[in-house]
Amino acid sequence: MKYINSKKVDNIRLTKGNFYVLIDFDRTLTKGNSISGWRVLYYSNLLGDDFTRRYDEIHDKHNETWECRFKAYMDLLHEKNLDNQLIKEAVKKTDLELRDGAQEFSNSDIKEKYF
Repeated sequence: MKYINSKKVDNIRLTKGNFYVLIDFDRTLTKGNSISGWRVLYYSNLLGDDFTRRYDEIHDKHNETWECRFKAYMDLLHEKNLDNQLIKEAVKKTDLELRDGAQEFSNSDIKEKYF
């Protein structure tokens, strides 16, 4: 991934056993009446009006592929220098709800960390 500091990566041996990316792009992990994982930062309003405006611009480009949109979203998020504390605050400010079994599926303590 292009945003990982190369000096740090040199000291880490990533394998399929110690690294994974979990993305809720199709509500696989969130309940139907919940906002999606993608929208937590959007609806929390913690990143300001510029973030919301630019997110909407990306979202409204119907002629772009999902790959192009995803890259644009990731570039925008990278600019905002996210950290765990901000993500925790965003989750607390929104109505994000995980589906039954999502925590077990992810094999992690996501719910305990962020809720």
